[in-house]
Order: sequence, then structure tokens, then C-alpha cells
Amino acid sequence: MAADPETDKTKPRVLTQEQDALLDLYLQNLDNFFENQKTNEKLQVEIETLHLKKILTE
Repeated sequence: MAADPETDKTKPRVLTQEQDALLDLYLQNLDNFFENQKTNEKLQVEIETLHLKKILTE
């Protein structure tokens, strides 16, 4: 079984623990941003669809 990269002390670290934590936080924020973008796009499509339906039924 391979050693866990978190506990492997023989491998040199590229980032400090603080940098690694900041990178994780940045990636979380980036994921949240893109999730919000997808949600906003869905909402925009819904609004446009309702608007078009309203125009067509008048």
C-alpha cells in the first residue's frame, strides 16, 4: 500500500502548510464562484423563458 502523501516525510514539500491552506481556500472560493455562475445562468434562462412565454401569450 502506498504511503499517504499527507504523512510522507521523505518527499520534499513544494508549499508551506500556510500556502497549502491558502491554495485550498482559493480553490474552494473558485469552485463556489463557478457554482454561483452556473446558478445565475440557469436563473437568467428561466427569466428569459418566462418573458418569452409572456410575450407569446399576449
